[in-house]
Amino acid sequence: MFSLLKSFFGQASNDSRMDKEVTGAMESLDIQAAMAAHENWKLRLMAYLDGTSKEEFVAEVICFDNRCDLGQWIYSTGKASLGKYPGFTALMGHHKMFHYAASNVVALAKSGKETEARKMLDGQFHSFSKSVVDDLQLLQDVVTRAKNSHRKAG
Repeated sequence: MFSLLKSFFGQASNDSRMDKEVTGAMESLDIQAAMAAHENWKLRLMAYLDGTSKEEFVAEVICFDNRCDLGQWIYSTGKASLGKYPGFTALMGHHKMFHYAASNVVALAKSGKETEARKMLDGQFHSFSKSVVDDLQLLQDVVTRAKNSHRKAG
């Protein structure tokens, strides 16, 4: 349990203030929906590379990490409430790189470099996607622990 807290907060603590910050910040984010949306990107990009997608992808738009629901939360409520914690900083960085990698997959494909696009998808994109999902799972675990701690205290 302490390693969970340390990996997010940078310290092992049962501080109720931290619990309140996390649970309060999470009221405006559906973690499961954010995880599903980011996992779904690989399928969407694979369909794009296979020529079966009806979506029009624009690399110059995908690269922005503040336009999806998770990104909007990160740069507003998330950053205001949790921005000082290493676990949040990790999520923010991984999410930014996720968008850059997705953008690069599209840019490579549009420039006729399909082999490189697939390598990017299976390499860097997959790695950053996994990191975002892992970070969100850690955040979910911290929220669950905080709620359980609050119930026990109350």
